[in-house]
Order: sequence, then C-alpha cells, then structure tokens
Amino acid sequence: MVYTTENGLQKPPHEDGITDPVVLKMAPIEVSLHMGKEQGTYNPNGSANSLNGLGSYDPQFSFSENPGGPSVPFQERAKNWFRSLLTLDTIKSKLPIIEWLPKYNMFNFQCDLIAGITVGLTLIPQSLAYAGIAGLAPQYGLYSAFICVFIYCVMGSSKDITLGPSAIVSLITASFATSVSPRLPNGEADPTMAIVLAFTTGLIQIFMSFFKLGIIVSFISFPVINAFSSAAAITIAVSQLKTLLGVKGVPNDFVESLDVIRKKLPYINVWDMTMGMSCIVVVILLKKLREIRWKDDPDKPIPIYVMIYRKLIFICGAGSTAIVVIVAAGILAILERYGVKDLTPTGYIRPGMPEIRAPRFDITIGNYTMPSSEMFSKISAGIIVIPIIALMEAMAIGKYFARVNQYKLDPAQELLSYGIGNLVTSFFQGYAVTGTFSRTAINSQCGVKTPLGNIFTGVIVIISLYFLTPLFYYIPKCALAGVIIAAVLAMVDIQSFKMLYRANKVDVVPYFVTFAATLLIGIQWGIFVGMGVSILILLYPIARPKVLFSTVQGFMIVTPTHGLDFPGAEYLEIKALDRALQVEKPHNIILNMEHLSNMDYSAIQSLRSLLSGCELHGMKLILAQGQKRVKKQLKVANIKNAIIVDTVDEAIKTFRSQPETAETNEEKNDEEDEGFFISRL
Repeated sequence: MVYTTENGLQKPPHEDGITDPVVLKMAPIEVSLHMGKEQGTYNPNGSANSLNGLGSYDPQFSFSENPGGPSVPFQERAKNWFRSLLTLDTIKSKLPIIEWLPKYNMFNFQCDLIAGITVGLTLIPQSLAYAGIAGLAPQYGLYSAFICVFIYCVMGSSKDITLGPSAIVSLITASFATSVSPRLPNGEADPTMAIVLAFTTGLIQIFMSFFKLGIIVSFISFPVINAFSSAAAITIAVSQLKTLLGVKGVPNDFVESLDVIRKKLPYINVWDMTMGMSCIVVVILLKKLREIRWKDDPDKPIPIYVMIYRKLIFICGAGSTAIVVIVAAGILAILERYGVKDLTPTGYIRPGMPEIRAPRFDITIGNYTMPSSEMFSKISAGIIVIPIIALMEAMAIGKYFARVNQYKLDPAQELLSYGIGNLVTSFFQGYAVTGTFSRTAINSQCGVKTPLGNIFTGVIVIISLYFLTPLFYYIPKCALAGVIIAAVLAMVDIQSFKMLYRANKVDVVPYFVTFAATLLIGIQWGIFVGMGVSILILLYPIARPKVLFSTVQGFMIVTPTHGLDFPGAEYLEIKALDRALQVEKPHNIILNMEHLSNMDYSAIQSLRSLLSGCELHGMKLILAQGQKRVKKQLKVANIKNAIIVDTVDEAIKTFRSQPETAETNEEKNDEEDEGFFISRL
C-alpha cells in the first residue's frame, strides 16, 4: 500500500486494497516518423516517399511501439548501415588526407620536409635502441618504424604525432612476449610472439574505435598516468645500466637487477661506461639548443643568414640523438681500425626490407613446435595491456599538442589509425607501435604543417634499411643505452607530483601505489593496480555517501547530499535508524530526496528495510521532495505502507505526532562518527 498526499491531506488506500493504477495499457500502435503530413512509404532502395515529397527515411529513427517487432526488417537496417559507410562524408572522416591534401602548398612542403627528415634522424637510433628494450634484434625496431608512418599520414587527425616504437610499449612487449619466447639458435628471442602481439593490438584497437571504447582511457586518472610514466622511465633506465656498464648476466626484474649490478661493479667495462655516460651528457646538452629563445628587436628585420643559422642550431638540438650516435659510431670505427676493440658494437643488422607475410600463430624451432594455444596462454593479459597502454600514451600526447597548436583531435579516428598501423606493421614483421612524446615534440617544434611529414620520416627509415645497415654495425651498444636513458629521464615528472600534493593530497595515494606497483610488481601490472585504487577512491563517496541530519518538531530530516545507489543504500539505512534511536523518544524520519535523481533496486529494498525498522520502533518513515522520476519508481515498487509527500514542510504539518520543542536545527556531517557505523556493515 502506498500513501500519498495532495494539498496536505492523507489518502488511505481503496477499501478493496487496490491502489490507484499508475500504468495505462494501450493497444499496440504503429508509429511512423516523417516530415510531411501524409503517411510516408518505405522503398527497398533506402528512401522514403510521401505525397508532399518531404518524407525521408533513416533506419536509425524508425520506431515502433508494437512489441511484436520493428517496422523495418533487420536485413534492411543492416543494408542501410553498410550504405552509410560508403558515403562521401564517412570516407572523408575516415581518410582525413582527403580534406587537407587539396589545400597543400609549397610552404607546407618545406616545413614538412624539414620536420620529417629531422624526426627520421631521431627515429632511426631510437628504433634500434627500443628493439633492444623489447628483447629483439635491432632490425625489428626499423621494421616497426616505417610502414606505420605512411598509414598515419593517410588516416591520422593530428599533424604532430608520429607513430613508431616507444620505450614503454617496448618494455611491455618484452614482459609479455620476448621474455617468454623460445630462443633461436643464435641466442636471440624468437620474434613471432611480439609480432602476433602487434597483430592482436591492431585488431583490438580497431574494435575499440568502431564501438567508441576509447572512453576506457577516461578511467585512468592523471596521478596514475604520471606515476606510471615516471616509474616506467626509471625501470627502463635501470634496464639499460647493464649495457651502459658493459656487464652481462643481469636479469630484467627491477629490484633484482639493481642487486646484481651492485655485485658486478668491479667487472664493469670502463670504455663502455665512459662512452655511455658521455652520450647521456652530450644528448642532454644538445637538447638545450631547442630551448633557446632569441631576443630580437621588433623594429629591425632579421637577416636571412641569421635565420638560417638559428634553424641549423635548432636542428642540431632536435637531432641530438642522431648526432651523438653518428659521432659514437665514428669513434668506434676509428678505434677498431687501430686495433682497440674494447667498445661493444651493435653488431650485424640484416639489411633490406622485411619479408611481407601474415603473422604466424605457431613457433617451430628445430624439432620444437609451440602451438597457438600455448602462445596465447603465454602472452595472456598482454593482449589487453598493450592496446590500452599504447592508446593511453598516444592520446595523452595527441591531446596535449592539439591543445597547444589549437586544432581538433578526433579520438575515434586516432584509435582507428593506431589500430590499422599496428595491424599492417605486424605484416612487415614489426612489433607494437604508438606515438611518443620526444618525436612528436620534435615534429611540432620543427613547424610541421600536415601529416605529410610522416612520409619523409618513413622514406628516411627505408633508405637506412637499404643502404645504412652495414654502418649500424659500428654503433656502440653503450651509446644506444645512453640515448635511451637521456630520453626517458625527461619522463620522470617531479613537478607534477608537487602540484598534486598541493592541490589534493588524496591524489597522492594512487600516485604512490602506482609508482610502487610499477617498480616492484612489474610495469605490465602497475597501471592496472593504479586504476583499481583510483576507482576505489572514486567509488568511496558512493559507498559512504555524505548525509546531513537535522531535527525539528519531533522529526529527524535525513538528506543525502548525492545520489543513492546500491553501494551506499544499506549504509544510509543503518545510519538513519541508529541516529533516530539515539534520543530518548525516537523521532519520526523524513527522507529528503531532493538530491536523488534515480534509485536502483537495492536502494528501494533498503527503503523497505528502513520502513520495517521504523515500524518496529513505533516511528514513521516519510519520503519527501522526490523528483518526478523517483516518485514514479517508488510508486511502481509499491512499497507497503510507504508515505510519499511533495515537500518536507508538508510532511511536518501532516504527520506531526508530538508538540513543537525548542530544538534548534543543526546539520551534521556523517563523518563525525563514521567508524561506529562502518562496523555495522
């Protein structure tokens, strides 16, 4: 039975026990939406005709209230959906190059050429180094670096982003793929699992794009991203210490590797250490050239030779990685010519383009064969981890540069371009790729105008595969390690942590948990531990909603300040009843629902339980000030003996059961005795 009041009067139920109906049943009615006044007719070719010629058909807006089924067959809906994919607008949205290429000019070409070549010179040594982080031979870094940039040129919505291997994705690839791959006769890890991981990454990212699942990244908070990036950078830097110091037999685990390196300090290669440390210092110093701000007189024109000089200085700063690697390779070649072979070279790199073929889903080495089932069981969670991490890294970078350079980034289109880039890369024997901050920053600072800069970057990588691989032999491994360490040190963001601490100390909790988990548990799990902690912090106010209590004229008014859902419904029930029973004479309870816009089934069940508790102690429970939707839900729920009124004042006037007292209204937050009620749950 449901009691309702109108104009302050209490209405009992009907004598026959039947409440007023709240649902009107109507005969099934077919509803057709059309723009004209006359009835439209549907043609199989996907158009709608009406007598006045204004009718139009769209399968997304064809509704029927007939429970027997839709007015338009499913096959017709599917046909129209596929037709919509082939419209000019859809093709333009999926291929942004159609929009900007007709407006291309020579000035854009000059800017894109300089930016593309500069990024390419940075991409080559980084790709060689990142392949080492991924546990693969150096050429696989180059295989991953070139085809994806051509795809992004056609499909990408950002002028700044360049796809390719990244430090974080390379390290996760090593964790989930190459570290559990069987070894080839030459001692290297079989690349099959890493290639398959790129293939599945592409498929999942394409799937996420079509179903708009990029929203998953919204659940990764800034403290988690920041802590994960910083911890990953430290992990990557530590993983390169063994190469920088020229020691062997160091495991990949962060804590264990530090302990082993400490024990092997007496056996370090002084040549490798000196070269590696020098590369770190020189790269950092050269990068400073990009940050020079020239002070010019606004009233005097800048001479051409000065502008060329400044551009060269900037390019030296932007191409610091390439310059250091080239110089280091030259030094090693000279030393080996004079018989000094103390520096460790990169070694032989297979020249030429990779073989183009579909990824294999089994591994055969000699008499050993690993079936696809075993392969995927070893990759396990990596199938989900890498697509999300790659998406998170690229989208964070893309949104930043889109905001700085004032253009719009299409997240769904970006996700689609990353997915197709990874998918095609796997056919060229590459591993998973994403956008990286360092190369994207160089691209932006070089003044790139369109995604066409990616074409020049890809051409540089192809040229290196065909003609420069013999020279890559002389690149010292310690130089590549120094380049990586110099690159990842910039990812350790201390200033953001200070900002977090000043702004909201609660954010420090997920930051420290993510940071510690990434270092101690593993980079592949740190991000998910951080996400879990962030979600728990986000859900805590829902599970323990803040409630205001006030007493007036024998009533206790209970006001939840937020919504009421199943995690906090039982908490509110116990809290309200216990507070009402704390006084000598129990108060009637008025639940002020002004802040509730919706109630789920658990919340309604808790109201039933609260009502039973009130009746057991001789109290009334009055539900007041509910919004239209909430009132409808309560009526449909048909809570026995529920009293529903329009306002709190109406409840006090209608159900006053004791004389007015001199009690003063006081609002208290439920946090003051939180521990007592938590123990009740």
